[in-house]
Amino acid sequence: MLDRARVKIASYADRIDLLHRAYDSPIAEEGEKFDLIVISYVLSMINPGYDAVIALCRQDLRAGGVIAVVDFHESPWPWFRKWLAINHVRMEGQILAQLDSGFEAVGRQIGRGYGGLWRYVTFVGK
Repeated sequence: MLDRARVKIASYADRIDLLHRAYDSPIAEEGEKFDLIVISYVLSMINPGYDAVIALCRQDLRAGGVIAVVDFHESPWPWFRKWLAINHVRMEGQILAQLDSGFEAVGRQIGRGYGGLWRYVTFVGK
């Protein structure tokens, strides 16, 4: 994914950093906090610990910085939730609840995937 992203952002490479590392401590240097953190279909796979990652995002964003998240939200089908759990995905609405408690929502939407097999959340917050 990062290789694809590098190609897409090549003309902005002097302004954008892509990182691949465990997010188990703050990344931003003092005085160089991030304007934007984007997280795509990752938090639902960090169990336990997604709440710690969200807390680190708050630490790493500058004042007025933005977090943008898209991830699995929930599914009405127990068999599907069980199958995803085997693949380390948790779909119990926990991510949106944590984002709502840590950020002021600028945009927030729950959509349906694959005819309602699951619901996903998109969240933009400050």
